[in-house]
Amino acid sequence: AGHGLSAALPHAGQASIARLAADAAALIGHLGLRDVVVVGWSMGAMVAWELMRGHPALPLAAIGAIDMTPRLVGDAEWPHGLHGCYDRVQAARMAMHVRKDWPSLIDSVRAGLWSAGSEPDAAQSGRITGMMRQCAPDALAALWEDMARQDYRPALCQARLPLFHLVGQHSRLYAPAVGLATLALQPAARLATVDGTGHAPHMERPAAFNTALLGMLDWPGLPAAPAP
Repeated sequence: AGHGLSAALPHAGQASIARLAADAAALIGHLGLRDVVVVGWSMGAMVAWELMRGHPALPLAAIGAIDMTPRLVGDAEWPHGLHGCYDRVQAARMAMHVRKDWPSLIDSVRAGLWSAGSEPDAAQSGRITGMMRQCAPDALAALWEDMARQDYRPALCQARLPLFHLVGQHSRLYAPAVGLATLALQPAARLATVDGTGHAPHMERPAAFNTALLGMLDWPGLPAAPAP
């Protein structure tokens, strides 16, 4: 809701992580899926963790996160938020800017996806910009505010599902310590770093990312991963 062809959904303006998870849960039920491996990127990782936390009856097989922290806001106890020191005041300010003039933020947000010192080529840049322009600013702002309220550390500590984390080696949003700190919450989880990538390893180096993802799915008890 609030993104792409779903930007105009009636409840997009009241978007939240819980509502996005409920939409995903409804889709899983509608399709009659089983042994579902949910992989979420950035905010989508929080949606995946919310599926695990808020919908325990779903037939989930594993939960994966791509370059994301379980708590966006950082402090002395958790110096692993966005940019290491993000706070609620900054989150509220960002939400205000998104509501006021989302198009003016697109270039800087897109640049932050790639690793430091690199940028997408013209075709990739155009595709990403097109996707961003389809988003509903009110929904994005509401989701940003809601992300700043979330703390999925307890859910990860208590998880009974296989968890895995894929991080970009040179992410501009999260330092390498974020992945290690997230792994420490549930040592049975798996962690892989995609070399030469930033916050969006699946877009920056898709072949390397797919190899890493298939490696995460090669786990006793999980359904067989599809051939690449």
